[in-house]
Amino acid sequence: MKASETELIRRLEAEWRMLAGSRWLGDQLRTWGAEDPRLAFDDGEQLLAAAQRRDVSSWAECDQVLTALLERAGSDTLAGRVALQVVLPGVKSLINGIRRWDVEERAARVVATAVGVLARCVAEPAGTPPSFRVYANTRRRVLRSAVRDRSEPLVFVDDYSRLETSDDADVGRDEAARFGDLVDWVMRRGRVREDAARLVVMTRAGDVSVEEVAVGQGVDPHTLRQRRLRVERRVRQGPALF
Repeated sequence: MKASETELIRRLEAEWRMLAGSRWLGDQLRTWGAEDPRLAFDDGEQLLAAAQRRDVSSWAECDQVLTALLERAGSDTLAGRVALQVVLPGVKSLINGIRRWDVEERAARVVATAVGVLARCVAEPAGTPPSFRVYANTRRRVLRSAVRDRSEPLVFVDDYSRLETSDDADVGRDEAARFGDLVDWVMRRGRVREDAARLVVMTRAGDVSVEEVAVGQGVDPHTLRQRRLRVERRVRQGPALF
Protein backbone atom coordinates (compact mmCIF):
# COMPACT_ATOMS: atom_id res chain seq x y z
CA MET A 1 0.00 0.00 0.00
CA LYS A 2 1.22 3.49 -0.86
CA ALA A 3 0.86 6.63 1.22
CA SER A 4 -1.93 7.94 -1.02
CA GLU A 5 -4.01 4.86 -0.15
CA THR A 6 -3.81 5.24 3.64
CA GLU A 7 -6.88 6.36 5.54
CA LEU A 8 -5.24 9.49 6.93
CA ILE A 9 -3.93 10.75 3.58
CA ARG A 10 -7.25 10.00 1.88
CA ARG A 11 -9.02 12.02 4.57
CA LEU A 12 -6.61 14.91 4.20
CA GLU A 13 -7.00 14.93 0.43
CA ALA A 14 -10.80 14.69 0.64
CA GLU A 15 -10.84 17.51 3.17
CA TRP A 16 -8.72 19.63 0.84
CA ARG A 17 -11.01 19.01 -2.14
CA MET A 18 -13.92 20.40 -0.12
CA LEU A 19 -11.86 23.25 1.27
CA ALA A 20 -10.05 24.38 -1.90
CA GLY A 21 -13.12 25.72 -3.67
CA SER A 22 -15.14 26.62 -0.60
CA ARG A 23 -16.55 30.05 0.01
CA TRP A 24 -14.81 30.04 3.39
CA LEU A 25 -11.33 29.75 1.88
CA GLY A 26 -12.24 32.04 -1.03
CA ASP A 27 -13.30 34.81 1.35
CA GLN A 28 -10.17 34.32 3.41
CA LEU A 29 -7.94 34.42 0.34
CA ARG A 30 -9.41 37.76 -0.66
CA THR A 31 -8.61 39.09 2.79
CA TRP A 32 -5.12 37.60 2.78
CA GLY A 33 -4.42 38.80 -0.77
CA ALA A 34 -5.43 42.36 0.06
CA GLU A 35 -2.86 42.34 2.87
CA ASP A 36 -0.14 40.24 1.24
CA PRO A 37 0.28 39.90 -2.55
CA ARG A 38 2.03 36.54 -2.05
CA LEU A 39 -1.40 35.13 -1.15
CA ALA A 40 -3.46 36.79 -3.88
CA PHE A 41 -5.22 33.77 -5.38
CA ASP A 42 -8.80 33.06 -6.46
CA ASP A 43 -9.06 29.66 -4.81
CA GLY A 44 -7.13 26.97 -3.01
CA GLU A 45 -6.14 25.00 -6.09
CA GLN A 46 -4.58 28.08 -7.68
CA LEU A 47 -2.65 28.75 -4.47
CA LEU A 48 -1.51 25.13 -4.22
CA ALA A 49 -0.28 25.07 -7.83
CA ALA A 50 1.77 28.21 -7.23
CA ALA A 51 3.11 26.96 -3.89
CA GLN A 52 4.24 23.63 -5.36
CA ARG A 53 5.92 25.02 -8.50
CA ARG A 54 9.45 23.83 -9.08
CA ASP A 55 10.29 25.83 -12.24
CA VAL A 56 11.71 28.67 -10.18
CA SER A 57 15.16 30.18 -9.84
CA SER A 58 15.59 30.05 -6.06
CA TRP A 59 14.33 28.49 -2.84
CA ALA A 60 13.02 31.89 -1.77
CA GLU A 61 10.84 32.14 -4.86
CA CYS A 62 9.73 28.53 -4.50
CA ASP A 63 8.70 29.01 -0.88
CA GLN A 64 7.18 32.47 -0.93
CA VAL A 65 3.60 31.17 -0.65
CA LEU A 66 4.48 28.73 2.14
CA THR A 67 6.42 31.42 3.97
CA ALA A 68 3.44 33.78 3.79
CA LEU A 69 1.11 31.07 5.11
CA LEU A 70 3.42 30.25 8.02
CA GLU A 71 3.64 33.93 8.94
CA ARG A 72 -0.14 33.84 9.46
CA ALA A 73 -0.51 30.36 10.90
CA GLY A 74 0.25 31.39 14.47
CA SER A 75 -3.08 33.22 14.68
CA ASP A 76 -4.98 31.63 11.79
CA THR A 77 -5.60 27.88 11.84
CA LEU A 78 -6.83 27.92 8.23
CA ALA A 79 -3.44 29.22 7.08
CA GLY A 80 -1.83 26.35 8.98
CA ARG A 81 -4.09 23.81 7.32
CA VAL A 82 -3.27 25.18 3.87
CA ALA A 83 0.43 25.07 4.75
CA LEU A 84 0.08 21.39 5.60
CA GLN A 85 -1.43 20.78 2.16
CA VAL A 86 1.47 22.59 0.50
CA VAL A 87 4.03 20.23 2.07
CA LEU A 88 1.89 17.10 1.69
CA PRO A 89 3.74 15.76 -1.39
CA GLY A 90 6.96 15.67 0.63
CA VAL A 91 5.11 14.07 3.54
CA LYS A 92 3.78 11.33 1.25
CA SER A 93 7.25 10.78 -0.14
CA LEU A 94 8.54 10.21 3.38
CA ILE A 95 5.73 7.78 4.17
CA ASN A 96 6.58 5.77 1.05
CA GLY A 97 10.33 5.89 1.61
CA ILE A 98 10.65 4.89 5.26
CA ARG A 99 10.71 1.16 5.99
CA ARG A 100 9.36 0.87 9.51
CA TRP A 101 5.91 0.07 10.95
CA ASP A 102 2.90 -0.78 8.82
CA VAL A 103 1.89 1.89 6.33
CA GLU A 104 -1.07 3.24 8.33
CA GLU A 105 1.10 3.61 11.42
CA ARG A 106 3.84 5.16 9.34
CA ALA A 107 1.43 7.67 7.79
CA ALA A 108 0.13 8.71 11.20
CA ARG A 109 3.64 9.16 12.60
CA VAL A 110 4.94 11.14 9.63
CA VAL A 111 1.92 13.45 9.44
CA ALA A 112 1.95 14.08 13.18
CA THR A 113 5.67 14.84 13.07
CA ALA A 114 5.25 17.17 10.08
CA VAL A 115 2.51 19.08 11.91
CA GLY A 116 4.86 19.51 14.86
CA VAL A 117 7.67 20.73 12.61
CA LEU A 118 5.31 23.19 10.90
CA ALA A 119 4.30 24.52 14.31
CA ARG A 120 7.95 25.06 15.13
CA CYS A 121 8.46 26.90 11.82
CA VAL A 122 5.60 29.20 12.84
CA ALA A 123 7.05 29.82 16.30
CA GLU A 124 10.69 30.10 15.22
CA PRO A 125 11.29 31.37 11.67
CA ALA A 126 14.74 30.45 10.38
CA GLY A 127 17.02 31.28 7.50
CA THR A 128 16.51 27.90 5.84
CA PRO A 129 13.70 27.51 3.26
CA PRO A 130 10.61 26.24 5.10
CA SER A 131 9.80 23.43 2.63
CA PHE A 132 13.31 22.02 3.03
CA ARG A 133 13.19 22.54 6.78
CA VAL A 134 9.89 20.68 7.10
CA TYR A 135 11.04 17.79 4.93
CA ALA A 136 14.49 17.42 6.48
CA ASN A 137 13.41 17.78 10.11
CA THR A 138 10.40 15.50 9.68
CA ARG A 139 12.56 12.86 8.03
CA ARG A 140 15.22 13.08 10.72
CA ARG A 141 12.74 12.86 13.58
CA VAL A 142 10.81 9.94 12.09
CA LEU A 143 13.98 7.99 11.27
CA ARG A 144 15.26 8.63 14.77
CA SER A 145 12.00 7.32 16.16
CA ALA A 146 12.28 4.22 13.95
CA VAL A 147 15.80 3.52 15.22
CA ARG A 148 14.67 3.94 18.83
CA ASP A 149 11.76 1.56 18.34
CA ARG A 150 14.06 -1.04 16.87
CA SER A 151 17.11 -0.83 19.09
CA GLU A 152 16.42 0.81 22.45
CA PRO A 153 15.61 -1.26 25.54
CA LEU A 154 12.35 -0.58 27.30
CA VAL A 155 12.60 2.03 30.04
CA PHE A 156 10.19 3.30 32.65
CA VAL A 157 8.64 6.69 31.92
CA ASP A 158 7.23 7.99 35.16
CA ASP A 159 7.00 11.77 34.82
CA TYR A 160 7.75 12.24 31.10
CA SER A 161 10.72 14.46 31.99
CA ARG A 162 12.60 12.99 29.01
CA LEU A 163 10.58 15.32 26.80
CA GLU A 164 12.66 18.20 28.16
CA THR A 165 15.56 17.06 25.98
CA SER A 166 15.73 17.07 22.20
CA ASP A 167 17.86 15.99 19.28
CA ASP A 168 17.99 19.65 18.19
CA ALA A 169 21.08 21.30 19.61
CA ASP A 170 19.37 24.66 20.08
CA VAL A 171 16.11 23.53 21.66
CA GLY A 172 16.38 22.43 25.32
CA ARG A 173 13.46 23.45 27.46
CA ASP A 174 11.66 25.20 24.61
CA GLU A 175 10.99 21.81 23.04
CA ALA A 176 9.10 20.72 26.15
CA ALA A 177 7.01 23.88 25.87
CA ARG A 178 6.21 23.05 22.27
CA PHE A 179 5.15 19.56 23.26
CA GLY A 180 2.92 21.16 25.86
CA ASP A 181 1.34 23.30 23.16
CA LEU A 182 0.68 20.20 21.05
CA VAL A 183 -0.88 18.45 24.05
CA ASP A 184 -3.14 21.45 24.64
CA TRP A 185 -4.14 21.46 20.98
CA VAL A 186 -5.07 17.76 21.01
CA MET A 187 -7.05 18.27 24.23
CA ARG A 188 -9.04 21.13 22.69
CA ARG A 189 -9.45 19.53 19.27
CA GLY A 190 -10.48 16.11 20.50
CA ARG A 191 -12.08 17.22 23.77
CA VAL A 192 -10.07 14.61 25.62
CA ARG A 193 -8.23 14.49 28.93
CA GLU A 194 -4.62 15.54 29.27
CA ASP A 195 -3.32 12.00 29.76
CA ALA A 196 -4.96 10.87 26.50
CA ALA A 197 -3.61 13.88 24.59
CA ARG A 198 -0.13 13.37 26.05
CA LEU A 199 -0.16 9.74 24.91
CA VAL A 200 -0.79 10.83 21.32
CA VAL A 201 1.84 13.57 21.31
CA MET A 202 4.54 11.51 23.01
CA THR A 203 4.17 8.47 20.78
CA ARG A 204 3.53 10.29 17.50
CA ALA A 205 5.93 13.22 17.72
CA GLY A 206 8.02 12.71 20.82
CA ASP A 207 10.31 9.77 20.06
CA VAL A 208 8.64 7.74 22.82
CA SER A 209 7.31 4.32 21.87
CA VAL A 210 3.98 2.87 22.94
CA GLU A 211 5.90 0.03 24.57
CA GLU A 212 7.85 2.42 26.78
CA VAL A 213 4.69 4.15 27.98
CA ALA A 214 2.99 0.78 28.50
CA VAL A 215 5.82 -0.42 30.73
CA GLY A 216 5.74 2.80 32.72
CA GLN A 217 1.98 2.55 33.25
CA GLY A 218 1.87 -1.22 33.69
CA VAL A 219 -0.65 -1.81 30.89
CA ASP A 220 -0.77 -3.80 27.67
CA PRO A 221 0.69 -1.93 24.64
CA HIS A 222 -2.32 -3.03 22.57
CA THR A 223 -4.61 -1.28 25.06
CA LEU A 224 -2.65 1.95 24.65
CA ARG A 225 -2.73 1.70 20.87
CA GLN A 226 -6.50 1.31 20.93
CA ARG A 227 -6.79 4.26 23.32
CA ARG A 228 -4.60 6.38 21.05
CA LEU A 229 -6.65 5.40 18.00
CA ARG A 230 -9.87 6.55 19.70
CA VAL A 231 -8.30 9.91 20.56
CA GLU A 232 -7.01 10.40 17.01
CA ARG A 233 -10.43 9.63 15.57
CA ARG A 234 -11.92 12.36 17.74
CA VAL A 235 -9.24 14.83 16.67
CA ARG A 236 -9.86 14.05 12.98
CA GLN A 237 -13.57 14.85 13.21
CA GLY A 238 -12.89 18.57 12.82
CA PRO A 239 -12.24 20.36 9.51
CA ALA A 240 -8.67 21.42 10.29
CA LEU A 241 -5.74 19.29 11.42
CA PHE A 242 -3.31 22.10 12.15
